[in-house]
Amino acid sequence: MQLPTEWPSKARVIAQATELGIGAARAHDLDGFGEAVKSLELHPEARDVHAHMIRELVETQYQDGVSGDDLSEVLTRTARDAGAWNAPVDPSAVVVVLTGSLAVVQRSDDDGPATDIPPARLNGAAVLVIADLAAVAALDHRPYLMRAVEEIRRAQTVEMP
Repeated sequence: MQLPTEWPSKARVIAQATELGIGAARAHDLDGFGEAVKSLELHPEARDVHAHMIRELVETQYQDGVSGDDLSEVLTRTARDAGAWNAPVDPSAVVVVLTGSLAVVQRSDDDGPATDIPPARLNGAAVLVIADLAAVAALDHRPYLMRAVEEIRRAQTVEMP
């Protein structure tokens, strides 16, 4: 994946680790997936990128609106597929990732999900959900990743009045 040269190194690392994780999830590569999740754990901003990607993928796939049944289907598919190749998946982390990306849950003071689930589990769940949503809709996840990183980067550079 060709990344813009003007992106800061942190944005590039998040994009590359996310790309690695999604590729590993699709290939059922447990080692590659673990490596990607470990790399993402060092960058809390990755959660914002993943939330943006999930939100956009859900909006693309469920253009008429998303229901609780739709989210339950994503949760079931994600957990079932991850279990088939022994990927570490925490269903409660999948729920937090899905509902958090859609702003269904209340956030804590630090703007993170109101949960005690470790960041590695949240990152892993997010990558698995992204891989699932993109695969089911037969979408290339890369444009979603590029837009998410660019949106987060743009939001961080906008000056407040």
